[in-house]
Amino acid sequence: MLKRGALRFTPAGIPILDFVIAHSSVQSEAGSRRKVQCDVDAVAVGELAVRIEATKINQPLQVAGFLARNSVGNRKLMLRAVRVEPVGGAD
Repeated sequence: MLKRGALRFTPAGIPILDFVIAHSSVQSEAGSRRKVQCDVDAVAVGELAVRIEATKINQPLQVAGFLARNSVGNRKLMLRAVRVEPVGGAD
């Protein structure tokens, strides 16, 4: 995780946290290997948001989720995190 916003709450009291992750991988494209690096805006909701808020900045994480619009009026894509695990047994 590169950075994170402040933990906030919906009117119903559900925690939400915006954060940014750095992605790095090697992918196959047209028969060649290609190194891919990018920063990805992400959001976590509920108990997961609270757990991520307690995570150290720059701690390696494996994040799983799905892509969706940021909001109804904003077409920007965000990763909606549904699972976050430390990489390499880190806490």
